[in-house]
Amino acid sequence: MRPAGAVTAAAARRGAAPALRRLARLWRGTDLVRAEGPVLWIFCAALALSVHARFALAPGRTLWLDEAWTLGMAGLPDWKTTLQQVWLDANAPLYPLLIHGWAQLAGTSDTALRVPSFAFSLATPLLVAGWRGDGLRVEDRLALATLLTVWPEGLLQAGEARCYALLLLLAMAQTLVFLDLIRRPDLTRAAVFVGLAGLAVLTHYQAAVLGVAQGLVLLATHRGRAARLWPAALLALPVLGVGLWHAPRLALFARPDVAWYPLVTWATVGAAGLYLTHSGWLYALPGVGLLRAADRLLKRQTVAAGPPGPWLAALATGLAAAAMLAIGALRPSFSLRYLTPFAPGVGLALVLGARALAPVFSGAVTGLMLMAAVLSAQWTSEVAGRLSHPYSFQAASRDLMATRPARLVFLWDHPAQQVEAPSQYAMFGGAFFHRAGSTATVIPVMLAPDEDPNLRLVQSARKPDSVILWLYDTEVRGTAATRFPPRIAQLDPGFGCRNYGRGAIGVIACARAWHR
Repeated sequence: MRPAGAVTAAAARRGAAPALRRLARLWRGTDLVRAEGPVLWIFCAALALSVHARFALAPGRTLWLDEAWTLGMAGLPDWKTTLQQVWLDANAPLYPLLIHGWAQLAGTSDTALRVPSFAFSLATPLLVAGWRGDGLRVEDRLALATLLTVWPEGLLQAGEARCYALLLLLAMAQTLVFLDLIRRPDLTRAAVFVGLAGLAVLTHYQAAVLGVAQGLVLLATHRGRAARLWPAALLALPVLGVGLWHAPRLALFARPDVAWYPLVTWATVGAAGLYLTHSGWLYALPGVGLLRAADRLLKRQTVAAGPPGPWLAALATGLAAAAMLAIGALRPSFSLRYLTPFAPGVGLALVLGARALAPVFSGAVTGLMLMAAVLSAQWTSEVAGRLSHPYSFQAASRDLMATRPARLVFLWDHPAQQVEAPSQYAMFGGAFFHRAGSTATVIPVMLAPDEDPNLRLVQSARKPDSVILWLYDTEVRGTAATRFPPRIAQLDPGFGCRNYGRGAIGVIACARAWHR
């Protein structure tokens, strides 16, 4: 039976229109009606198309590996256990706590877990379009909102039960407040900025790089005036407290033998640019505008984009992104999705570049909006209905549950298991079993160095009512499956095994009921 309060896809669709109407009320009193040219209509059309794209990309997709971890967190029995698991995990605490609270109201169905991300992703462009600050002209706000609403990575994040749609919303709000703060530094704006930056950090720890870069740019711009805003920094103390509370666990995950990400290379830098802009050739036009604007700045001429605040915000984003990539080149700590909080600043730089070309090409901003929307629509039509992630064990869990096992022997073959707790693997590996109401006991397998997982799994599943689930990615260094390929059925012919993964990813499910 469906959990009480569970959200279905149909209910999500019915609830989308009222949500949009409520968000639209934020626009009252703004200067949108004074937007010049067709930019407002282009934005509205892009927003409508992006809503369709969000629904088109999401249906039928099973929860993949990281979303299964979200499911495990959401389905924990109480807040005390949730806090314990948050501390054990390497991720920041805000999103898992939020999703656990949301699950108490909406249930833990796939759709219910993804609804918050859908809402956050729609709120981001609406926030930009309806912003009442004066750091950006209305046409540039609408252009930025359009870039964000059709950003392909944002569309994907809208359909995932992960923290990144929330992170994008908070980073956008932080950047908008920074625009106001850089123009008119005062304690109130500084306090709001620090508060939003703190929430972003509590959503993803590496978002701290953006807040630090923006703070340094503020200090360099206003110096003594900015230094007098120091009381606002007191709002960062709770975030610092959370960091100190979590630091012992984070230090373990940062160990060189545990951290699993590859080091940043020049190829990674190129991939980072494509991640944030989706197409290098599409944004050549505003890129030229950026060069032209930089030339005028060096010559101390007035930039067509207006006051320097937006340029300083873009500069802070560039410094933060460069710092994160540099750190990732020295230590294994970087993944492309960690660039999400920089998307607002990169989008702002693109809009400013197009604006700088306005004296030469009056339709540059409008052209940027149209090209971004067309490219996004083309991408959506190509991938809609065909998105799948090989690192998903939802189908494997469903089929294993059909054999009615009493014990699930679970192994996530990953270098992080050196420092993770068995209770984390019991929560994670049994997430789909627990949601379905299965009473099977989850037996987490924690491998010793150089131990053959095949021998350990067969030994742990000797009882006839046991099933096996083994997850791995052989492209991750330290994965035992690279040295010990799966051979469970050879060691115990009583098992029948299936691989639900593909390529380097293995999702090995074994049950005696499948033995031929």
